[in-house]
Amino acid sequence: GRRLLPTREEIKDEKGDELARLYGLEEDLFSIRILDGSPFRDKTLAETHLGGALGIQIVAVLRDGKRQLAPSASTRLRVGDELLVGGDQERIKELLEVQGIDIEASTARQLGVPSRGVSAVRIKITKGSKLAGSTLRDFDFRGRFGVSVMAAERNGDRRTQTIGDLELRAGDILWGIGASEKVAALKDEEGLFAVEVSGVEALEDLIDEPLLVLRLPEGSPIVNKTVAESKVSQLMGVMVIGILRDDSVSWTIAPDERLQAGDELFVTGEEAKLQTLLKIGSVELESQVSAPSLESEEVGVVEATIAPRSRLEGRTLAEVNFRERKGLQVLAVWRDGVPLRERLAELALRVGDGLLLQGKRGKLSLLPKDEDLVLLTQVEGSEPNLKKAPFAIGGLVLMIGLVISGYQPIQVAAFAAATFVVLTGALTMKEAYRAIEWRAIFLVAAVLPVGAAMESSGAATLIAENVSTYAGDLGPYAVLASLVILSSLLSQGLDGAPAVVLLTPVVLSTAKGLEISPYPLMMGVALAASAAFMTPFSHKANLLVMGAGGYRSWDYVKVGTPLTIVILAAIIGLVPVFFPF
Repeated sequence: GRRLLPTREEIKDEKGDELARLYGLEEDLFSIRILDGSPFRDKTLAETHLGGALGIQIVAVLRDGKRQLAPSASTRLRVGDELLVGGDQERIKELLEVQGIDIEASTARQLGVPSRGVSAVRIKITKGSKLAGSTLRDFDFRGRFGVSVMAAERNGDRRTQTIGDLELRAGDILWGIGASEKVAALKDEEGLFAVEVSGVEALEDLIDEPLLVLRLPEGSPIVNKTVAESKVSQLMGVMVIGILRDDSVSWTIAPDERLQAGDELFVTGEEAKLQTLLKIGSVELESQVSAPSLESEEVGVVEATIAPRSRLEGRTLAEVNFRERKGLQVLAVWRDGVPLRERLAELALRVGDGLLLQGKRGKLSLLPKDEDLVLLTQVEGSEPNLKKAPFAIGGLVLMIGLVISGYQPIQVAAFAAATFVVLTGALTMKEAYRAIEWRAIFLVAAVLPVGAAMESSGAATLIAENVSTYAGDLGPYAVLASLVILSSLLSQGLDGAPAVVLLTPVVLSTAKGLEISPYPLMMGVALAASAAFMTPFSHKANLLVMGAGGYRSWDYVKVGTPLTIVILAAIIGLVPVFFPF
């Protein structure tokens, strides 16, 4: 059975260093040394913007032979400090080759926006578009369509910075500018987006948004290269939308446009990050570094995953200020069986993503109570409080006793048990509230009227008659098998409880029509609804392990289908033994 699943190296003892090895962190470790005269000297890590600008994770600071793991944002750098970092080393090497570029803040109005031969365009990403889930940079939007995007809008919020790395979604709106013929050609791209073309006056509220101007000096290594060859956009995380040459402004710059000394490129991006990138020449890179331990007495490394209904879903680490709010650093992300280690701050998180977290052990000890994350490894000091275990067991015994004795129905018994564990302190009110599966409650509440409607409208009777017609002649076992299979199939897309609620009137009508006991049919349907193994979204547990385990939807089908067949066969064979027809 293990051969059916994707390969992920087994970790016998999930310590931080072994987790780092699993995530491939050692492969990308290198060091950055702060040189004398560096503008980063005497500044805090937060002030330097090194992590966000370079897309790196600063694992440790080496100073005077001592190692400081998980440095805080307030750590002040000194000359000679060596930063042990993980990320894209090749990108930084290429950045070192494009130093000497001047930067200046401006706006489109100051630069001059022409009205002839240029059009503005409003682009709405449609459902099912190939752009959804991609970024403008990855999709090479300007290269494909010859249109520069100046802003992106989502849920009424407009952004003009770092739009090239924004993971697009259906419903997002892009505001662009380009040659009129290029803009008009966008209408031919059916299935990607909806387009509204207008004059540049439509961008009136955008032309005062800040732009950055990059001046290319004589001798710059990117002079005589095309815009695409220069990699300015990829290296500096900006979107090139125009160029000033010989006092002439062009807002229709093409990827094959060859750059010249003295050119001024108009770009959108964060000035603070760009300033950091243009100062990177004041540091020294060292590729060959020995990977130190990522843990110490004060610092630990754990693995966690994004929980269902997490507030982090669909947002980037930068947007939620993850490091500042939680006091933890994300060293790597595990997604779809592959570790991601570069530009993590710009990565939109998904439910099931595995996060390799490093931080002070005091901060890590708070993770078991975090509503957004589910821990996959043990945190030191977070062992369960066994003193409260007897009260939890007592609550369970109380509930079972009340039900078996017939003294109270299950719903009253469950409420009594829940009250007991809260009053005895085995569970706090906040923990109890968080444990409630609100989605399941509302889903069942929504399905109950559907079940009632099926019964009152005669739909349940109609389905029951069909079951009786096609399976009734083959005997009660065939009827049970039909309902069990139907229940299992429904539970692959619904939670088990709604599937049972939906089939209850069908079961009762079928049993009445065939004059057999409804108990084996109802029990079979209830048990089959729990056999939800064939899809990742049939149960929250399936979804939770999907990202961390590197599983794909097809893995659930491969493993879940034979398991479901075995379980259903057991239900069909054993239920009538205990609940005769």
